[in-house]
Amino acid sequence: MKLRDFKKEDAQIIAGWIRTEEELYKWSADRFNKYPLSGEDINENYAPQLELGRFIPLTAVDDSGDVIGHFIIRYPRDNDESSVRFGFVIVNPDFRGKGYGKELLRLGIEYVKENLNATRIDLGVFENNESARCCYEAAEFTEYARRKCEMPIGIWNCADMEILIKRSLKTKRLSLRRWEDSDAEDLYKYASDPDVGPIAGWPPHQSVDESRDVIKNVLSGKEAYAICLKEDGKAIGAIELKLKGHTDMTDRDDECEMGYWIGKPFWGKGIMPEAVKEMLRHAFEDCGMQKVWIGYYEGNNKSKRVQEKCGFKYQWGQKMWMCH
Repeated sequence: MKLRDFKKEDAQIIAGWIRTEEELYKWSADRFNKYPLSGEDINENYAPQLELGRFIPLTAVDDSGDVIGHFIIRYPRDNDESSVRFGFVIVNPDFRGKGYGKELLRLGIEYVKENLNATRIDLGVFENNESARCCYEAAEFTEYARRKCEMPIGIWNCADMEILIKRSLKTKRLSLRRWEDSDAEDLYKYASDPDVGPIAGWPPHQSVDESRDVIKNVLSGKEAYAICLKEDGKAIGAIELKLKGHTDMTDRDDECEMGYWIGKPFWGKGIMPEAVKEMLRHAFEDCGMQKVWIGYYEGNNKSKRVQEKCGFKYQWGQKMWMCH
């Protein structure tokens, strides 16, 4: 199976996979609201959305070029490139229950990684479409919300599911990537040092298990990254953009707070400014931020110097700095 751009002639094939009115709403929700569905209906629905440039319909074909699957990618929020939503995820009925749906989603996730800047994908599945939910779970989507949807044929319960993209950022010496459970020992190695945590506002870690818990519950934010040397890929520090709802420095969607720390053996080597500059680029270019706020604790002159080197300017409060 491989993905290609949707073609207008695919539409009639896809419409033919929907055999009942219930199936129409299971697979397309309220996108069309018309049964029976024709290829012309699909093309008419897609045309104005394609013109906006935030809507990507894709078709899956087998080795012979036959159409066997389809889904759409769209940006649900204006001026936000960080999250996309999959919809109308459908496979030829002759291939269902054979792993094709999972493979379709895997290819879709890879497409997002390679072509888009999103760090999150979500989708919805109705409670009465258990086979689809099993497929999404097999592709590692997890539920994050539930809601009721009023369909023309009834009120259905819908689960919203998401997957976070493990995307890394690169500099000359560093890789900034998502934290993993396997990083717990490396995290403990540096976070247990009493010279590291307290000057950043948190107590030294007492065990590898505590570090593992921190990875799961603290370093799990949407824009939380492990700082790693390219040469071995091991975590030596942490850096994060704290978005709206996770910082008290701003309540705006286009502003965020940056926090960071690095293990003591790597102090004074220019590593932290290198990581901060890449995160600033990511914040402004990829995440659409207009301002990035930062702070440091009294006496933490190393952090102050990093902020000055990276272009942060004193703004307000005792130790509040801002870059834009």
